[in-house]
Amino acid sequence: MPLRLTEIVKTCTALLLMICTSTAWAANQSRFNVKEVHEDSNGVTLTTIAGLMRIEACGDHVIHVVVSSTAELPSPKVPVATRPCRGESLKVVVGKKEVVLRTLAVTVNVDRTTGALTFLTKDGESVLAEPKGGGKAFDIPSLFETKTWQVQQTFSSPSDEALYGLGQHQEGIFNLRGVPVRLHQANSNISIPFMLSSKGYGLLWNNPSLTDFNPADSAIEIDAKTGRGKFTTGAKGSYGFLLASDNKDQLVVDVNGKHVIDLVNMWTPSSGSGIVDLEPNKEYEVSAKGGPGGIQLSARPPQDTTTFRSEVGQAIDYYFFYGPELNSVIADYRQLTGAAPLFPKWVYGYWQCRERYHTQKEILDVGTEFRKRKLPVDALVQDWQYWGKYGWNAMKFDESIYPDPKGMMDQFHALDEHVPISVWSRFGEDSDIYKRMSAKSLLVAGTPWVDFFNPEAQETFWAELNKGLFEYGLDGWWMDASEPEFDILKGRQTFLGSGESVRNAYPLFVTKAIYEGQRSTTDRKRVVIFTRSAYTGQQRYAAISWSGDISANWITFQRQIPAGLNFSMSGLPYWTTDGGGFFRPKDQYTNEAYHELLIRWFQYAAFCPIFRVHGWTSNAEIWNYGPRVLDVATQFDELRYHLLPYIYSSAWGVTHDGETLMRALPLEFPSDPRARAVADQFLFGPALLINPVTTAGATQRSLYLPASHDWIDFWTGKSMRGGQTVTAEAPLDRIPIYVKSGSIIPFGPAVQSASAKADPIDIRIYPGADGDFTFYEDEGDNYDYEHGAYSVIPLHWDDKASTLTVGERRGSFPGMLEHRTFRIVRVRESNGVGIAAPEKFDTTVEFEGKAVSVHDDGSM
Repeated sequence: MPLRLTEIVKTCTALLLMICTSTAWAANQSRFNVKEVHEDSNGVTLTTIAGLMRIEACGDHVIHVVVSSTAELPSPKVPVATRPCRGESLKVVVGKKEVVLRTLAVTVNVDRTTGALTFLTKDGESVLAEPKGGGKAFDIPSLFETKTWQVQQTFSSPSDEALYGLGQHQEGIFNLRGVPVRLHQANSNISIPFMLSSKGYGLLWNNPSLTDFNPADSAIEIDAKTGRGKFTTGAKGSYGFLLASDNKDQLVVDVNGKHVIDLVNMWTPSSGSGIVDLEPNKEYEVSAKGGPGGIQLSARPPQDTTTFRSEVGQAIDYYFFYGPELNSVIADYRQLTGAAPLFPKWVYGYWQCRERYHTQKEILDVGTEFRKRKLPVDALVQDWQYWGKYGWNAMKFDESIYPDPKGMMDQFHALDEHVPISVWSRFGEDSDIYKRMSAKSLLVAGTPWVDFFNPEAQETFWAELNKGLFEYGLDGWWMDASEPEFDILKGRQTFLGSGESVRNAYPLFVTKAIYEGQRSTTDRKRVVIFTRSAYTGQQRYAAISWSGDISANWITFQRQIPAGLNFSMSGLPYWTTDGGGFFRPKDQYTNEAYHELLIRWFQYAAFCPIFRVHGWTSNAEIWNYGPRVLDVATQFDELRYHLLPYIYSSAWGVTHDGETLMRALPLEFPSDPRARAVADQFLFGPALLINPVTTAGATQRSLYLPASHDWIDFWTGKSMRGGQTVTAEAPLDRIPIYVKSGSIIPFGPAVQSASAKADPIDIRIYPGADGDFTFYEDEGDNYDYEHGAYSVIPLHWDDKASTLTVGERRGSFPGMLEHRTFRIVRVRESNGVGIAAPEKFDTTVEFEGKAVSVHDDGSM
């Protein structure tokens, strides 16, 4: 059947675009021939035919590259680095064919003919390289959004490489190599332009505009009436698909009847990604569904490259990080973009959240009920509409429903409970605060959204928040819809220029306003920000992100695990989900099938960096779902609190050493090839291998035990060899948990809140290898820890000598327990342990601050 005229036009347009793109890229490469080289102590500035190229060392493991098509090197509108680059060990060799920069860890070669860069280890092994002819391009023709995108950088990517990070996305894809991903903030879609490679490097793309990772340039015509079209392949291999639409209820692409993209929710992100293996030179039937605003579908053929392309930018700008350990890459990323402050201790406990508490009495009654039932909890979150008659986000309580906010907070604090509160970045036009902000031109023009790029808007927003809420004693800030939602920056001007140029960085400035505002007000209360979006460096502003308004079903639950792991591998350590799903079934309280999902999600949530449930129009407290849910949820709630000494100490590692709480297996075990594809297991802290159960009716699950260690079953004490896949028991009341051999876990007593006295503490030793752990303590709130008010106790297990050494305590703080009781247990199959205390401890150490060693003489 002959093609319709529209199809012919569309096909010709796509072919023309590909030809133009290829021609433009080839023309671009000849422009980067290096003419002059200017050296300085931190790097080199290269004059090319096109303009300038700057390469500088930021320490031994980090290289910063900026390429301009003009005679200037522009400063970024949104700086990500918190410190200037210094290249103390840098050596430069200028040759006729190449320019070579060397640090103690990295070598960079610049081909003088093409300007192409190659990054190598100190031993000369190539880690990352541009294609042979170069990979830089400016003013690239585009299928969608605008006619041209301004900057692009392409690197070679070998077939055995795996790539992770780029924030949090909902498709369930873990390894992002070859996948087209649109980096654009939206509800449930967090875009952070940082990736990690299994080759031991990281790359931060320093551009806050809308960015396509691995652009899909082959347009696919979809009939508007039938939702169908055709696609013909070239080479055999993995084809990536990108579907763009509006934020409605579905993004679905089928190829020959098989789902390639399948996002269905109350509302979706503005784009969805998928990848599928296809045969060569074959025509495929394609169908696509999106929102009522229309769809744009495109494909990316198989290719051994990785590309970043941004809509707006005056220069190509990126940072290269080399580990080779990926945990070291994350630590260097934090050194460059800012350390994550330590949260108050209560943040690491249980957060009770729901949509919504309607009155002061209602939320206080729930807080009291937790204490009456002796269920551990630390936070009750006040969702929206407490502002009542004062208008949307008025930053004040309607006294008809919250008559005494100060008295309410005093009662919560007397219960040792805390209240974060929902605050938005936009205002109702009938609110007084809108009128004040608008009168000062502190809103994005034509919208009710705050222009947080404006320093005056940041200060004014905090001043209003301080006066309206913080002075009552509120404990944290739930900054909802901080993308900002519905892409309101597009086509508008901000304080920093066009909205398109800073499109993804809005949440960074939202959190900056709150963090810097509260820090300037007091240092007695640590900042806690809970926000739906994030950008590079946001960890420095005490920010937690969650995965947005997601549905309560098994496939969505499954996808949260790789979403959270990729978020953590984007350099930001604090993340969680709406435990149990936000959009829940109407019969949620009696629906036993949903109760199984809720139990499994709660078990997973207990090992997220932040432990929380939430639900739309829900009384989401665990006692509302019947005895089975209550029993299992209570068990895991109590387990979280037993582990608080371990969790809080691990959180200190996040702040002090740039570590990660939720550790994907390829992050922790980069030399284990079998770990690279494991998307549904992770380490929680350095020791605990968590294996969520994400299938309805399952009582077992298959899991991989990484090869570097033996592993000990948390529930039974049985030791198993690493490097194998096992089938683990998973009855409804537990999930498989394994502990890495050589681990030391401080296990606290049963408590109802994080600040309760944690003594005695059980020291659980999981033998089979040497091990170390640093037990950290401080006052639990305020910023005195930044000035040395904390203590650490090093713990060391010598496996061969069967000796535990409790090292000398270093440091002190007000209220510190001078005397501690450590009850020592060497975990083995005969004592099992699990959650319950062992029948007998091997020995007890009465610790007074001086080092003491305990030897296992056979009884231990």
